[in-house]
Amino acid sequence: MRIAFTGALVLALSFGSAAQATEVRWTSTKQPAEVLGMPAGEEEADDVLRLTCLKSGAVQIGLGGYTSLGKGKSEPLSVTLTSGAQSVTLNGKSVRSKNFEMTGAFELRADLAPGETQPLIGVLTAGQAIRVSGGLKDKWSVKGLKPIVERFSAACVRN
Repeated sequence: MRIAFTGALVLALSFGSAAQATEVRWTSTKQPAEVLGMPAGEEEADDVLRLTCLKSGAVQIGLGGYTSLGKGKSEPLSVTLTSGAQSVTLNGKSVRSKNFEMTGAFELRADLAPGETQPLIGVLTAGQAIRVSGGLKDKWSVKGLKPIVERFSAACVRN
C-alpha cells in the first residue's frame, strides 16, 4: 500500500510540475529596438521569443529555439499564443534559430506589418502566463513583460 501511494505521489508531482510555466527572463534593447525572452538560468539558450522593430513600425518575430519547430528549411509553421482572453496565431516559416550553432534549434520567423501587431501586443501585455500551442506546446511566465512590450511598441511606432 505504501509503495503504491508513493508511486502515485511521484506520478502526480511529475504531471504537476509540467503544468507550471517555463520561467522566462524578459529584456529589451534600444538599437535595434527588440524584446527578448530567454529561459531563466540558461546561458547558451535561444530566445523563446524575439521581437525586432523593422522600418515603418513593422515587427519581425522569432519564436523558438526549439528542435520541434520544423526542420529549418522554410517550411510553413503556425503557433498560437494565448494569455487570458487574448489570443493570436502566428504564421511563418521554420528557419535556423539565431543561436543554431550552439543549440541546433529552429524558430518560427514571421514579419508583421504595422497594422497587424495589435493582437500580438495584446497577448504580450495581458498579464497572465502565455500558453503556446500549435507547432509547439509550452507556457511562459510574464513577470516584467508588460512594461517592456509597451516601451517597445511605442518606440517601434516612432521608428
